[in-house]
Amino acid sequence: MNLTNKEALILEQLAVSAGSELYGLQMVKASNDELKMGTIYVTLGRLEKKGFVQSRREQDPAQTIPRRLYKITGAGRKTFEAWSAAMAVYHAGLAGELA
Repeated sequence: MNLTNKEALILEQLAVSAGSELYGLQMVKASNDELKMGTIYVTLGRLEKKGFVQSRREQDPAQTIPRRLYKITGAGRKTFEAWSAAMAVYHAGLAGELA
């Protein structure tokens, strides 16, 4: 369940996309400058190696360079949900809401 903030942000975007596939550039644009073009694909590759996302090449013959589409896996969704729950408890503890 060890995720970096960038990994968690990517998983969150893919989780809220309701099973839709996203391009890396779409995630960068939707992140409000939290993700950068220079790191998005490295991070996506790392998430794919962990089994949290899967990708496929776009099959559009009109594209001169095929793009890669990404979607979250079941393991990625469960990991993100567990990470989110742990972060909520952590932040509640920092705010003094836990006794």
